[in-house]
Amino acid sequence: MTKRARKVIFILFFIGFFVTAPAIVLYTAGYRYNFGTGHIVQTGVLSIISTPKGGSISLDGERVRSSTPALLKNILPGDHHVLVEKSGYISWEKTLTVESRSTTFADDLVLFLKTEPVLIREMSPAATSINPTSGRIAYAQTEGQWTEIWIHDPVTKEETLVSRLPIGSGTHVALEWPYASSILSIRTTIGAKTTIRYVDADSGETVDALSNEKFDLSVLADRVAVSRRTGDTNVVLAYVALGSYEFCASPDDIVMLEDSERKRVVLIRAEGGDQPILLNANASFWEWEPNGKRLLYSDGYDLHVYDAASHTDSTITRLSAAVTDVAWYPEHAIVLYAQDDAVYATELDHRGGRNTIRLVTGSGMNTLHVLQDTLYFFGRINETNGVYARLLTQ
Repeated sequence: MTKRARKVIFILFFIGFFVTAPAIVLYTAGYRYNFGTGHIVQTGVLSIISTPKGGSISLDGERVRSSTPALLKNILPGDHHVLVEKSGYISWEKTLTVESRSTTFADDLVLFLKTEPVLIREMSPAATSINPTSGRIAYAQTEGQWTEIWIHDPVTKEETLVSRLPIGSGTHVALEWPYASSILSIRTTIGAKTTIRYVDADSGETVDALSNEKFDLSVLADRVAVSRRTGDTNVVLAYVALGSYEFCASPDDIVMLEDSERKRVVLIRAEGGDQPILLNANASFWEWEPNGKRLLYSDGYDLHVYDAASHTDSTITRLSAAVTDVAWYPEHAIVLYAQDDAVYATELDHRGGRNTIRLVTGSGMNTLHVLQDTLYFFGRINETNGVYARLLTQ
């Protein structure tokens, strides 16, 4: 090789090094050439965590090697279609925006099982309530001239009669476990008259009306005063419109009232203040998140979430058919709601639109409750009325 040839090779190598070295450094630092824009851009990261684990991932229609949980690096900035699939589960998909030099999280996605509900207890479509802690089912059934209130334990399969009520013309019975305990509320309405009695489901004994140890209600001529007990005196926290109010379980810093006749809930700051009323809204159905941070409620057609920390009220969705009950899926950013013909799960994450999944199809759907990863509900499936259980995930 001549001296001139060696010199040319050296110059070419020298030029190549200074051209490729920066490119290698940029590539290592996460920079990529975007053929869509014609520019070199710094990429982002996509974090995907699913329940259960082991879901296969497709990004923009192409399968990636990783399965959930996964950290996908060097993703070009922009919108990307993400699909997560797992055998035996309903697939999850959404369009997520990845930004340069940042991580986009999809860390609470749930893959729901493809499974059919299991009949727990066949019963007629009457008053039904599921205990939020034990899963016991209270239900009413007619026997001759009496309405009997029974408790069904889905674990032991035991049936316990706790109350018998005479049937009157136009009698309506509603059951509720208002304090997440063994105390069952039995509300009987005949015409314009409503009476409430409380029964201990363990002993079957009638107990006194449950009162609030810290707060009082005083009915005035044109309004109701809500007061906090302080020694021998009461300090008025707020005034609310006349109504049939009951105290309901709520976070310690909030007083919650329910007007069951007008289907309204009122949240009041427990310490009072210049603006003590935090929420005064129509609520046919409601449920606190298990950690007490948020209240899910529906006025019959809309779903709302009230955040107790930020004192904000957000509309989740508006529906054309009436809602018949609502429930949280604990430990997940997902809420469940029932309509007459189905039960749905919808995400609180609004990025790319909220995913809504039909979990159950039937008729007369109501009385939702989630215990661990199992949904309990009342409905009619395959011509059979009763309480059903549907495993959500595992």
